[in-house]
Amino acid sequence: MSNPNLSARHIAVIGIRCGDEGKGARVIYLIDKAVKQLIRGNGEVPLGIEVMGYRWHGGANAGHTVIVNGITYKLHSVPVSIVIPGTYSLLGSGMFVNPRKVMQEIKTLEAQGLQINPNNLGIASNSFVTFDFHTNEDIANLEKAEHTSTGNGIKQTAMDKYGRVGVRFAEFLDEEACIHALEKRFPNKRVPGFDSLKSFVESYKTEREFLTPFMTLQSDALKKYGLYYKFGEGAHGGDIDVEEGLYPGITSSHPAIVPHRPDIILGAMKLYDSSVGHDRPFVSRLNPELEASLRNAWGERGTTTGKDRKIGWTDLVSAKHIIEVSGVDYLVGNCGDRLEIFSQMKHKIGLVTGYKINGKVYSEWDASFHKRQTLHEVEPVIEWFEPWDKFQVDGKLHPNAQRYIDRIQEFTGREFAMLGTGPGIDDVIELKDVFELAKAA
Repeated sequence: MSNPNLSARHIAVIGIRCGDEGKGARVIYLIDKAVKQLIRGNGEVPLGIEVMGYRWHGGANAGHTVIVNGITYKLHSVPVSIVIPGTYSLLGSGMFVNPRKVMQEIKTLEAQGLQINPNNLGIASNSFVTFDFHTNEDIANLEKAEHTSTGNGIKQTAMDKYGRVGVRFAEFLDEEACIHALEKRFPNKRVPGFDSLKSFVESYKTEREFLTPFMTLQSDALKKYGLYYKFGEGAHGGDIDVEEGLYPGITSSHPAIVPHRPDIILGAMKLYDSSVGHDRPFVSRLNPELEASLRNAWGERGTTTGKDRKIGWTDLVSAKHIIEVSGVDYLVGNCGDRLEIFSQMKHKIGLVTGYKINGKVYSEWDASFHKRQTLHEVEPVIEWFEPWDKFQVDGKLHPNAQRYIDRIQEFTGREFAMLGTGPGIDDVIELKDVFELAKAA
């Protein structure tokens, strides 16, 4: 180890809304800071052993866009830590790995100048594989208005996983084992479009050869890497967690449940709400005219799907629910700078602090909200705040922005550790030393 004065710190960043909360940009900020702390005296960055980033859920249906040194990287399955030299990145056991897409993602990142090899990237041997038949089934329904998927076959892969007919990554890499495993899924030994299971499995020869060196046992990777810093990178957001989220408009994994016992969990949120999903309530949604103008100004479209996002005021009732069930310790707020547009519009900024249902106001999450129709019948209780022309002035928050932030902290019972002010790696106001918080936990 290069610095005996530092002890291991384990930090996870999750989303507490519907995804697209700017998690990736803030994870990158923390990882870059950690690596810079650990650079050896001769300027050599310690490779992988000291700093690790991992994803624990989801698959190619998640999109993180990060900007480092003026280069924009779009990641879907590979953790954002891969863009920082000196880190080890792990696609964890809870992920759904599409071999064709992961191989292409790695090649795209390499074409952007990144060096990727088994010394800095691993894929858990017991993650589950998304095949073409999964994505084909998904894509066939993609254009339907009620279809909520990204077309990446995640639901179909999850159904096979829990139906005991899925294929693990280690099995995929062994041609005979893959054929044997797929016989459970296709007892007639035919995959649509192929004359045999063998020919289907052989169609992945290139991906199998390319990805074989990256397979790792997750428990070994967690012991070997990240000896100073581990960073858990959430995909999606807690509001679409399969258990805790707004069912049935959810994903097929657990963005709200963090494994590996992190020291602290940071809950990321935009300072307004957005959602690209269908069949989930959106209590705080803006009127259509205002929503459309903001969507165009802010580019609110999905990284993976390109679909228009719905936009609303920050819903603190739902946010507090996810904060509590996820064990969030501190908050990370993003896009306060975007709200400057309301000053130009001479429009106040809202926070949803209650749900009015049949004349009764709820300021806390209620068991009745797990009945899927209840939240479609909510009248939001909104507190209004004066807008700000500049989110940050002379290194401090604008007084109006500070009042807005203070109310979120008061309502949720959690303090902000960081506030993002833009998409760049250093577009951050660090209110607390996250590493010291983790050390003290």
